[in-house]
Amino acid sequence: MTTLFPLPSPALPEFTTLLLKGPFHASAPIHLCLTHLANRPGTRAVLLTPSRDNFIAALRDLNDDWLNECGGFGAVYEWLSAALSYPPTPSHASLALSMLRVAHPEKAPSQLEISSPCLVLLHELSSYFLDGDGL
Repeated sequence: MTTLFPLPSPALPEFTTLLLKGPFHASAPIHLCLTHLANRPGTRAVLLTPSRDNFIAALRDLNDDWLNECGGFGAVYEWLSAALSYPPTPSHASLALSMLRVAHPEKAPSQLEISSPCLVLLHELSSYFLDGDGL
């Protein structure tokens, strides 16, 4: 059950591609990734957002009770410490997205095969296109 809020909460329908537009609370991307992964053991999600400072400041301002209480536990902490990326420009974001693929060891035996993520979340994508210093 994928949702934008801590459980229990309304679930999103099953999807292969999903566009969510509008103002959401700052922790919505984290809850979306965590709840999506909850029913998919052994998979991973990647969250790309342009500004680490802005993302953390928004989370601090929100002061999400669930994240404060559960953010340091096992799988939650592991995901939060490993799956966030902050490409600062559209070029960096494009590079990061181009690297999200399965390596092919049969072509290069020294490569480690890494599974592609089951969810790629592009957060605040529009800030790349703001005038001036949108970050």
